[in-house]
Amino acid sequence: MAERVKVYEETKKGIPVWAWLLPLLLLLAPLAYFLTHRHPADSAPMVGSTAAAAALPDLGSVHFDTDKATLTPEGQATLQQAAAAMKANPSAHFRIEGFTDSTGSAPHNADLSEQRALAVAGYLKDQGIDGSRLTGGGFGAQKPTDTNATPNGKADNRRVELFSQPQ
Repeated sequence: MAERVKVYEETKKGIPVWAWLLPLLLLLAPLAYFLTHRHPADSAPMVGSTAAAAALPDLGSVHFDTDKATLTPEGQATLQQAAAAMKANPSAHFRIEGFTDSTGSAPHNADLSEQRALAVAGYLKDQGIDGSRLTGGGFGAQKPTDTNATPNGKADNRRVELFSQPQ
């Protein structure tokens, strides 16, 4: 008698790829929409927030004469504009960073850059800015913005920079 033989097709068990890929795509679609259709300009920054500090105008740099920490008339004019911007944003805080050119020793330049930062902070306090809103220090000849090989480059490096900072 002939024996019957059953042939079975081997099938893979488990979930097909499309069955788990489709829900994943459905979850990612709203995220993609949000990222591509978000308009940050539509939301007004809150007072005292990081966005408000970032919205401040460039407060600028104050330049100094060689080996001096005395404010020039141009520097005072820049600081008057900066003080007006600071007063318009009473909850914002600011960082004052002083620098020198490469002339002189490193300890001397560190001290001079600190004196320059203090001169700027003192002037801003005299303009009515609360000192608790100001932080900073001197960095000597570190972080030059220009070459120290030319007189103009050195003049650019003798500066104090003002930055708004998050609270």
